[in-house]
Amino acid sequence: MRTFKEELKISLASSIGFLGLKGAEISLNLVPVNFNPQLSPVIFAVWHGSQLGLANVSPRRDTHLLISRSNDGEVIARISSKLGYSTIRGSMGRGGTEALRTILRTLREGKNIAYTVDGPRGPVYKVKSGIIKIAQMSQKPIVPLVPAGTRKLVANSWDKYQIPLFTKWITVFGDPIYVPKDINDDEVEQYRLALENKLFELRDQAESLICKDKALICKGV
Repeated sequence: MRTFKEELKISLASSIGFLGLKGAEISLNLVPVNFNPQLSPVIFAVWHGSQLGLANVSPRRDTHLLISRSNDGEVIARISSKLGYSTIRGSMGRGGTEALRTILRTLREGKNIAYTVDGPRGPVYKVKSGIIKIAQMSQKPIVPLVPAGTRKLVANSWDKYQIPLFTKWITVFGDPIYVPKDINDDEVEQYRLALENKLFELRDQAESLICKDKALICKGV
């Protein structure tokens, strides 16, 4: 049970956050690359700091974001709901059994899952094995995605959270990754590492596309 002060802080933060992100979104020219809406349900794999790459996923109501039950998570959940996404509360670490059951049920119902592979607390750009196990158990494909834009704010936070502004916002989607049901722990690690490498590859591809479009020499994120 949250205190009145906690609830007030969460309400203010979520309202301010929504207005800021909605304003930023309105300023964007959204461009999905290799997005296949017919390939559904899927598990979208995204870095924690690149969650706004999901702006290029539609329809939003069919995409469920896994968000922790913390107060910070409550802020994010309220913002996400206002932006049109569905949410699942919990994490694969804390309260993981309940969250996993909800994720698997959501996928069976034909809805997508968006999973922050290095969340909820990092280390940054380090894929955790939870998403591989979800794909293994559900037999639904993982679709990695990475966004890029020439104008963006990067937060001074562990995840280097990106907020694009007044820019073409490209999201590059990778090919679906299918994880066999009968694999051992060593093979889970191989798929985890392969996904991590694919996200880095997509990051380079996204940066290359946005820089080529603007005829710029850009540094990677």
